[in-house]
Amino acid sequence: MKNSGFTLTVWLGMTLSTLGCGDATGVVEADELKSNAQTLEALRPIEDVEQLPEDPGGGGGGGVPTTGTPMSLATFQALGAQSDASLRCTGAIGPDACQAELAYGLSINLITLAAYNWGLANGYYPVIDRHNNIGAVCKCGCFEANALILTRDEQGTTAWVPAKDIKTSTTLFALNEAATLSRPTFDAKSIKSATRGEEKPALYAFELDNDRTLKVTQNHGMLLSDGRVVEARTLGVGAEFVALDGSTVRVRDLRFEHTAEDVYNFEVSAQDPAGHIIAAEGVLVGDLAWQNQLSRELGSIAVRR
Repeated sequence: MKNSGFTLTVWLGMTLSTLGCGDATGVVEADELKSNAQTLEALRPIEDVEQLPEDPGGGGGGGVPTTGTPMSLATFQALGAQSDASLRCTGAIGPDACQAELAYGLSINLITLAAYNWGLANGYYPVIDRHNNIGAVCKCGCFEANALILTRDEQGTTAWVPAKDIKTSTTLFALNEAATLSRPTFDAKSIKSATRGEEKPALYAFELDNDRTLKVTQNHGMLLSDGRVVEARTLGVGAEFVALDGSTVRVRDLRFEHTAEDVYNFEVSAQDPAGHIIAAEGVLVGDLAWQNQLSRELGSIAVRR
């Protein structure tokens, strides 16, 4: 159900908490995070199995080649859709681990090349057990369990709801695909897929000049005031985010924190990159698609001024 042109000025006065990945259990210095902030190579399709790395990693099972018929693209897509509908996936892995699982599955003949390339392009990976069996096909991918997401329930009630309480029937408010930064408008969009899992790397905790703290995973897509979406790990003090009325919210300090809680993320049904910008904790951030199929668009303009 859509609510085109819905302007959310009424929500700007609400008390908002943190975004990202749970309450911190410890604080680390910036140099301790270096191993977690290495630049990843761009994910790309391959044209031949010979292009795979010799040791793709992931998957488990000792790397013993598997004989038999590999999973077809159609079956791979069907399992992905089944997991999306049931929200059964609980592993919020990042893009590098996602690529490694796909590469491992292809290298031992568990999936076809077509399934590999589709998974890479759309952000899905095979969940492979220690016996080299595929148990599910899940999304790669985050919000802290209590992070408040702007939603609409089945009765049409609009509310900020903790990520852990969001159901498949809930709709999320996302940018209207024709919206601009100077005049944001929103639609209520259905959830296409969701992910949940632990987050081991430290979170980026942005202290904002609106007296709130925004906590996100290092790969979470953040909408900047110039209309670009970038990963949180590329930002620092002085970065400018976008409030729900289009005003600027600046980062005045940055620290790094670990969390023991699960993280959550959601992908809404949208055709345009701008439609994958959702409202969380009073600012605009990317949904799960920006960590997967839209990752190649990071750094480019997603929303015009």
